[in-house]
Amino acid sequence: MSVNTAFNIFVNTVVRRRKIPFEITATEDSHPSNKGLEAFYALREEARKNGLQDMTLDEINREIRLAREEREAKE
Repeated sequence: MSVNTAFNIFVNTVVRRRKIPFEITATEDSHPSNKGLEAFYALREEARKNGLQDMTLDEINREIRLAREEREAKE
């Protein structure tokens, strides 16, 4: 069976059943931790405290460039 045929069968089944024709599950082991989200919220709060939450993309990129230049100068 070609990929094109398999895809067409899948799409037709989805349309006919009005749902994905298999169950999607995740094991406990594959569930991501909240550490990344917690770090994001901590950084966002720190930015708010320092008045940086409304920086433009250009301002953010300038800050990143300056931080890299400082780091390179120390090395």
